[in-house]
Amino acid sequence: MTVDGLAIRDPDRNTQAVGPQITRCFVELDGRRVSYLKAGDSAAGHPILLIHGSGVSAGCWVNQLRGLREALRMMAIDLPGHGESDSIRTASVEEYADTVAKFLKVLGSGPVIVVGHSLGGAVAIALAARRPDTVSALVLLASCAKLPGVDSSRERWLAYLPGVLRRILYLSMAQKLLFAPGVPRYAVRLGMQELRSCRPETIRKDLEAAKAMDVADQAAGLDVPTLILCGSRDRLTPPALSERLRDLIPRSRLCIIDGAGHMLLLEVPERVNQEVLNFARSLTAQAAVPPVTVVQNRRGHSLVLRFFDWVRGLW
Repeated sequence: MTVDGLAIRDPDRNTQAVGPQITRCFVELDGRRVSYLKAGDSAAGHPILLIHGSGVSAGCWVNQLRGLREALRMMAIDLPGHGESDSIRTASVEEYADTVAKFLKVLGSGPVIVVGHSLGGAVAIALAARRPDTVSALVLLASCAKLPGVDSSRERWLAYLPGVLRRILYLSMAQKLLFAPGVPRYAVRLGMQELRSCRPETIRKDLEAAKAMDVADQAAGLDVPTLILCGSRDRLTPPALSERLRDLIPRSRLCIIDGAGHMLLLEVPERVNQEVLNFARSLTAQAAVPPVTVVQNRRGHSLVLRFFDWVRGLW
């Protein structure tokens, strides 16, 4: 296992060094091993839990783990079946949220700021709704409450393609949709490395979980400060979906980052880190919620579901 090209060095089962400043740890939940990365002084700042999106792992948060470790206590979980965590039989947003809740209980971390990206954002919403005692605030990156519907009949022909060709097509299309044009090559390289490392069965489960999710009612019932971040050039979960999420969550504000795509945590990590840090500090200072900032207004798309249906036909 590597994170940003850095291999695990310590063979111990429960704690492993992952390059400088980042440690991989493991806990047992219901007989399954759950992996997570941690960074930062245990006495520093707010505890932060990072939840990744579909088809990737905790390694996607490497820039946040390193960039915020001196100010905040950082943890990034590998959801079941991702990274080095054991898989589960079926997957859904709610089951992922239950795993995260058990994980936090085992760690005894107390309420945490939960930062979720894409599908991880929906998991964060479900966690806050089902276990409000575990969540002090939310940061939702490139997230939505429910994906728009789309007719998938045009994607059925993909099932007849050879497996190798299906995977090549998947990775090629994913790269085009996940990243905004002109982003740094290292960001694309790390993101694609994550996708290539993900197990095909895990990708299928994630796509089914994303298509079935509907956390709109849960989002509307939340009572925690929430920061929503979205890239202005996000093609999978465009700004209109983040605007809808802002309208649902009572104590939320929206910040659209100009020029960023769906993988904004890799594309513009310094900006994301600064937004997270400012938000965490505002909670400490009990500052008033800043006004909503919207760069542009776009009509919602169903491109994400078209992509999901297309990928489902690849396996």
